[in-house]
Order: sequence, then C-alpha cells, then structure tokens
Amino acid sequence: MSAFTKWIEEISGGNMSNRELAKKVGMTVATFHRKWTEDAFVSDDAITIARAFGRSPIEALVILGSLTEEEANKAARGYSLSEYTTLELSQELLRRIQASAEVPDYLNKPVDEAAKKIL
Repeated sequence: MSAFTKWIEEISGGNMSNRELAKKVGMTVATFHRKWTEDAFVSDDAITIARAFGRSPIEALVILGSLTEEEANKAARGYSLSEYTTLELSQELLRRIQASAEVPDYLNKPVDEAAKKIL
C-alpha cells in the first residue's frame, strides 16, 4: 500500500469501501478500484479526492509525490505576509530598495563623515 492510498484510508476514516470512496470522489467503481490496486492515482485524482474530503489539494499532491515539501511550503508562503519572518521581510525590502533607488552618497561613507555633511 502506497503512502497515498494510506492517506486516503486515513482521511476517509478507514471504514469506507472502494465503492463508497468512488462515489464520494465522483469516479466509477471500476476506475477507482483499478487506480487503487495499481497505485495509479494521478495529480488530478489527488486534487479531486482531497476536495471531496475537505482536505488541502497541496497536501494531497505532496503525499502523492507530485510536489515536494519545499514546493508546498513556498506555495503556502505566498498567501499571507504575516507568515514571513522579520528577516525574510527585511531581505525583500532591502532587495527592492537596492533595485529601485540610487544609494545616496552619505550612505556609502562612515557615519561620522556623513553626519558632518548633514548637520
């Protein structure tokens, strides 16, 4: 039994027949049974199964092996700024500043020299 079929058993409560699972995910019994026995589920199947059970399609794709954990984490990070660390935000801010602005001359000098010109 593959990690993906074990996951299907886990999310379904482990007490559904192939017939019940097929019906829930919208596949014919024959197709579902063949994919189950041959471990032939593909990405579209994983997404459909995840949605049928209210689970994340990304989680399903990782378990199926279509996405790596790293890829899934990158995808998840794209949704909310609050999930980025202060360091990540600072690095992005610095990258944007460096890309779009000329550095003023006083920022390239020691602080005491720059202060003399400003004050």
